[in-house]
Amino acid sequence: MSQSVVTIRLNGHPYQIGCEVGEEGHVAELGKEVESVLQSLVKSAGQIGEARLLAMVALILADRAASPAIGMPDNSNGHVSDEKPLGANASDVAAAEALEDAAVRISALASKLASGATNS
Repeated sequence: MSQSVVTIRLNGHPYQIGCEVGEEGHVAELGKEVESVLQSLVKSAGQIGEARLLAMVALILADRAASPAIGMPDNSNGHVSDEKPLGANASDVAAAEALEDAAVRISALASKLASGATNS
């Protein structure tokens, strides 16, 4: 199999990412999405460390990925569905709920950091 390399920039740093030939555009778009989320965090929380920023981005993106399946309005009546998605087990649902809770806490922390109102 052939490999390609795409360079993406995250928070000003270049990262070379390997991918299959023909997937370069997709990888570049994913990099842009990650950078967009990262920069919105930087605007609200500041430069709080590369590892922490990337961890927060990962949690936000994981939350976005889980949201369509759990706790989102269904298209027919606008009400939130309590049904778990097909194939989801209790640990999947618990993990999604934990990610949602983490996203809320991260958002609150980012707001506090942005306002300088952290308590240590």
